[in-house]
Amino acid sequence: MSLKAKRWILHVLRIAVTAAAVVVVVRMIRWQDHWVVQAVDGREWTYDAAQIRGVRQDPTRSYPHVVTWADGRETTHPNADRRQGFLSLFDRTNKAFFFGMMCALMIPLLCTSWRWWLLLRGHGFQARYGQAFFISYAGAFFNNFLPGSVGGDLTKAILAASGEERKAAVAGTVILDRVIGLAVMIVLAAVCLTPNVGRLWSSGDRKLVYLVYGLAASVVAGYLLYFSPPFRKLVERLPFRKVTSELDGVFRAVNEKKKLVLASAGISLLSQVSMILVIFGLARAMGIRGADLWMFFVFEPIIFIVTAVPLSVGGWGVQEYVYERLFSGFGGIEGNQAIALSILYKLSLILITIPGGLLFAMGATRRPAPAAPDSARSGAGETPV
Repeated sequence: MSLKAKRWILHVLRIAVTAAAVVVVVRMIRWQDHWVVQAVDGREWTYDAAQIRGVRQDPTRSYPHVVTWADGRETTHPNADRRQGFLSLFDRTNKAFFFGMMCALMIPLLCTSWRWWLLLRGHGFQARYGQAFFISYAGAFFNNFLPGSVGGDLTKAILAASGEERKAAVAGTVILDRVIGLAVMIVLAAVCLTPNVGRLWSSGDRKLVYLVYGLAASVVAGYLLYFSPPFRKLVERLPFRKVTSELDGVFRAVNEKKKLVLASAGISLLSQVSMILVIFGLARAMGIRGADLWMFFVFEPIIFIVTAVPLSVGGWGVQEYVYERLFSGFGGIEGNQAIALSILYKLSLILITIPGGLLFAMGATRRPAPAAPDSARSGAGETPV
C-alpha cells in the first residue's frame, strides 16, 4: 500500500471517529426537561418528562417518592427529581451574558495549552504552540465522553507521542501538566478558604475544612515522598528502565527546573481563576445569587479534582452530585439550582469544544513533516513529500 493511500485511510478514519464522537456528544445533551428516578438499589434512571405524570411524597412509605407513570402505574422510589433540559435552562438565562461566558471558556483552554507547551519545550521537545493548542483542544473534546478528565489526558498523550522517539517523556509532560494543575487547584482552595474558615468552623459542619486542608497536606506529603532517598532508590530498581527513566526525568523537573514549574504554576493559576470566574458568571446569568464569589473559589477546585477521577463518562452524574452537595450544603444555593448550574456549565463545555473534534478530523493535531535539507531539494519550487 502506497504512502498516499495510507494517509487517505488515516484521514477517513479521523473523520469517521470525529463524526461518531460528535454524534455521541450531542446525544449526551438533554435538550428537554426530564426526570431522574433513583431505583431501590441506588442506581439512577433518566426518563423523558412525558413518561411521568407527576411525583408526590408520602412520608409513611419506606421509599417516600411516589411516581405516577403515564400509563397510570405507581411505583415508590428513594428519590425522584425533575431536571431542566438545555432549552429550559437557556430560556431562563441572560442570553448575551451566557454566550459571553461560553466564549470565555476558551481562555482556560488557551492557558492550559500554553502551560503544556512550556513543559514540552522545557524537556527538549520542539513543539509549536499551535500544535500544543490543537492537541489540547482535541483532548478537551474527547474528554466529553471518556471517563473523567484523564480520558482527555490519554488522548493528548497518544496524539503527542505519535512520531516521537521519547514517547514516555511526552506522556510524562502530560502527567506533570495535570499534577501541576491539580496542585495549584488545591492550594488555591486552601488560600481562599483560610480567611473564611471561621464561618464554616462556627457552623459546626467542619467536613469541608478538613477536606481542603487534608488535600493541601497530601500535596506536600506527595512531594516529600517522591524526592525522599528511599523512594529514589525504589525508582532506580523499577522494571522497564527506559520508560521509568524518561518519566522520572520529567517528574524531577519539580526539583531541578523550578523556574519552569513556577511559570507553569502561574499559568495554572490564571487558567483556574478564569474558569471559576466563568462558572460564577454562568450562575449570575441564570439568576443564581445565593453563593458568594469566595465560595466558588473554594468549591470549584474540589469539583475539578473529583470529576478528574474516572468514575463516570464525561463526569456526568458525579459532577451534579458534588455541585449539589457543596453549593446546597455549604453555599446556600437551592439543590436544583446547583444541579442546573452544573448541567449548564457541562453543556457549555461540550458546545465550545466541538470545534476541537473538527480540528482533529481535519488533521490539525498531526506533526508537520520535517523540512528536508537544502541538498535534498531537487529544484526551485519543489518540496519533497
